[in-house]
Amino acid sequence: HWEEWMGEPFANHGVTSVVALSNVAKALRTRSQTVPDLPRVFHSGNRPLFTEASSEAEVRQAVRDWLKNEPDMANFPTHNDAIARAYAVAADETHKAGIMIFGHAENAPAALRDGLDVVEHVWGYTQAAMSPQELRDFQEGKHLTWATFVSDWSGQDQMIRDTIARGGYLNPTLHYEWGGMSVRAKERELEDYTLLSSPDLVYFPKNITGSLLYKHRQIKNFSSRYENMVWVNRLPQEDRKEFEAGYKNVLEFTKRFVQLGGKIQAGTDTITGGVPGASLHHEMEMLVEAGLTPMQALKAATSWSAELLAGKNGARGNPKVGSIRPGNFADLVVVAADPLANISNTKRVERVMKVGRWIELGYHPEYYSFTTPARSIAGSVFAPVISTITPSFVEAGAPQMRVTLEGSGFTTTSLVQIDGVSVKTIFRDPKRIEFDLPARLIERPTPNPYVAPGPAQKIDVLGYRALSVRVFNPPPEGGMSNTISQLVRPR
Repeated sequence: HWEEWMGEPFANHGVTSVVALSNVAKALRTRSQTVPDLPRVFHSGNRPLFTEASSEAEVRQAVRDWLKNEPDMANFPTHNDAIARAYAVAADETHKAGIMIFGHAENAPAALRDGLDVVEHVWGYTQAAMSPQELRDFQEGKHLTWATFVSDWSGQDQMIRDTIARGGYLNPTLHYEWGGMSVRAKERELEDYTLLSSPDLVYFPKNITGSLLYKHRQIKNFSSRYENMVWVNRLPQEDRKEFEAGYKNVLEFTKRFVQLGGKIQAGTDTITGGVPGASLHHEMEMLVEAGLTPMQALKAATSWSAELLAGKNGARGNPKVGSIRPGNFADLVVVAADPLANISNTKRVERVMKVGRWIELGYHPEYYSFTTPARSIAGSVFAPVISTITPSFVEAGAPQMRVTLEGSGFTTTSLVQIDGVSVKTIFRDPKRIEFDLPARLIERPTPNPYVAPGPAQKIDVLGYRALSVRVFNPPPEGGMSNTISQLVRPR
């Protein structure tokens, strides 16, 4: 997910070529071939504009129109039963142009039969192994993760063999989806913090900085019980164990994929997946954590990934990247120690060469200036919304009582504020939170802005004093909810 401000971080981490899942202007793609402070940018040219309702002729024309963008690879919409027919037609037309297809699949074996070449994420295989009831329950948010639904490894192995027989690849995106469960998550968070604290990286968006640092402590949740990216340390023990079991399954699947002869493409889903450049090194570390050798992890980040650009069955020819051989671009990374002894040594970058010239490493505050706010990463948390409060009123002098707020966008880190004062908040699910209303805040009904001077009464003619109740989601992103009032009636 390329954006132009990412160029310098990529180059400083030795990443000299990237694939952008967008339509990158030809002028920038041409410039990126030679300038030192940009990686060489290949692109998908956006997506062919077809839908499940498109006729065969419309699908083929959509692909022909899309080819005018000069794509280097294809990124189709998520494959599912609804779009399968149109997908297969589009894949046929795309393969005629020699281009490989990369994307999501709700059922990886079915997508591969319909023409997908590179399966992004492991969940397409696990969903394919679910029973109809399990799949319905998962789609309705009743399960924390898809990754625990691996009970038949022989069946998973057969799916892998079928993928390999079709010439398919896997892009597991381990760091993006599972980095918070890794034994080295804290270490990587510190690495990112040290880098992003540099005053020379002042252009790196602050909202994205915070989100990426938090990701090292989070795990992607698929249930209705938690927010999209839930904090690992806030999970109940039984839920954490379920995620840990799922993580082990994902690592095992990734290892088996290579052991059975498959090839991994080490995509990172940057920027959501991590710091540009650094996330590729973290992905290689996690591939080794899964059981790949350091050499296999290096291939996943270089020569195996370059095969995507070579096209279907090599139809587009040598892309001149991903390996050192005659005729290729002279792109080299010099590291301080042997990565075959320790894959983490790839992070010890000393020199980087692009097209035969050494790059001047370092960061420059003036490298990029935003003219509009940076976009948020996928899975970000924004300001919540309150729809109801129960009870809607309390009596002055009442003891402390439990209050429930319903709405949307609540997270495990949401904080209720009463007249601007934070109180302990109990998270139930993304649509419901609770708090204990302190007795000291309702010990008397005054001051009431509606009351005029006069004799004391037990009824307020115009209305009652109200407490202002709001919910705050802390940064990054986050924000304050709308205000709802807790009425305080006199006794």
